[in-house]
Amino acid sequence: MDTSRAITSEMAKQGVKMICGKMGNVSPDIEWIKWLSYEPEFEKNRIEYLDSKKLSELSYEELKEASIYSRNKIFARLFQIYGTKECSLENYMKVYDFMCQESIEKFMISKLTPEELQYAKQEISRLCKVPKEELRAKVIEEKKPENYEKLSMVDAYILHIIANIHYERCVSEADQEIKNQREQYSLFREKDIHFGPYGM
Repeated sequence: MDTSRAITSEMAKQGVKMICGKMGNVSPDIEWIKWLSYEPEFEKNRIEYLDSKKLSELSYEELKEASIYSRNKIFARLFQIYGTKECSLENYMKVYDFMCQESIEKFMISKLTPEELQYAKQEISRLCKVPKEELRAKVIEEKKPENYEKLSMVDAYILHIIANIHYERCVSEADQEIKNQREQYSLFREKDIHFGPYGM
């Protein structure tokens, strides 16, 4: 077991919920619970179709598809108990690995219709043009658990994307500020070197 997994395993034994995912967004475990628990109409229809066929009638691709749907239902339950006494160490590590290895963005896209994705694209484009403070206020407000729970799936997807954009902008601005301060410090140092502490 590598060092990272050993630490995670130890945290699990101490009842600490380890989270794997991007900073600045809704907590990944909360996002996964919302999306794993959601079955759009087209997915329900597909599951019903696969369930209606005998196992021997399913193609290899259909078997893989059915397996994924089954896996998602299992993880939807595991995420609900993740970090609690009900969650075994084995299941804790399964959930943690799932968070680290699976792409929440790809999963979100797979759950949305073409029409919802088109709307999301337009709304994200609009929100990218609003003032920084307005975008920040929207992200902070919608990230609150009580508000996030009420968001539609397409709005939850939009929040995920704009929260990432906002966070990356903040990081970029912070990096630029640090760079400016370093350049300013370098100029002062150069003046000290050329003129000395008492000038020429």
